Amino acid sequence: MPTEAPDLAPLVVQAWRVHDRIGLGLLAAIPDAGLQAVPAGSKGRTVARVFAHLVRVRRGWLHYHETGQRPKIPREDRDRPPSRAALREALQESGRDVADFLDRALHGRARVRAFAGNPARWMTYLISHESHHRGQIALALKQQGMRLPEKVAMQGLWGAWMWGK
Repeated sequence: MPTEAPDLAPLVVQAWRVHDRIGLGLLAAIPDAGLQAVPAGSKGRTVARVFAHLVRVRRGWLHYHETGQRPKIPREDRDRPPSRAALREALQESGRDVADFLDRALHGRARVRAFAGNPARWMTYLISHESHHRGQIALALKQQGMRLPEKVAMQGLWGAWMWGK
């Protein structure tokens, strides 16, 4: 007798939430001076602005999926870098919004307008994009002599996936 496939939606949303917690943990572990670090040879985007970029991309995709229109998100103020508190709040809010949208899309109550209409595919794009930038952040810190503590670099960035912590 065939068995019904399990509902994987909660596991997909949980995977997003693990990823989101890793980013928030990384932000918390960066020393204040590290928020202004810039990777050698880059266009000049500081670590703080990389985090702001992640929020901007999340919000942009959510807007596009909901409306079908390109977002009109104002550019960041080049004269005033975002604070750690503002970044944390924006990451938390946008992370919750992504999780909520994913849940709705996985249950057919929202539409993913690209990525072949596949919510899991969109989520893996976001995770890949943000992981690329986490690597940039770690490199910028290392180049400025501010290596992440081993506990954060290994357990914080990788352990959450392997051990569910």
